[in-house]
Amino acid sequence: MKILNLAIVPAVLLGFGVLAQAQPGRYDAPSVSALVDRVHGDLDNAYNAWHLKHSDRDRLNHAEKELRDFAEKWNHRKFDKGELDDAIAAIQHVLDNNHMRGRERDALSDDVSQLRGMREAYDRHELGPQ
Repeated sequence: MKILNLAIVPAVLLGFGVLAQAQPGRYDAPSVSALVDRVHGDLDNAYNAWHLKHSDRDRLNHAEKELRDFAEKWNHRKFDKGELDDAIAAIQHVLDNNHMRGRERDALSDDVSQLRGMREAYDRHELGPQ
């Protein structure tokens, strides 16, 4: 039994080491692009799923524009954290003020968390190269 423990403990520690090293790459260039694409899709789904008033629609359109501004610079190999902050704030404004509930709202809430996580990874210099 003691020999088995001696074999398992290093294997587990090695596994945790590999996971710890892999974590910063979570936001490599393809991951950032995929996240931006998913958020675009979730904004479109929210727009299509709800019969929104003018102000609600305007907030969604504004959030889409802010995200598009970030994506445009990202496509030119520039991570513009100011544009990302604007997109996050605009989507949060949708969550705070639009009359939505259900899956679309949950998806946008998750998107904001993911975008904030990406922003934090950028601040920690854990964003992979493009």
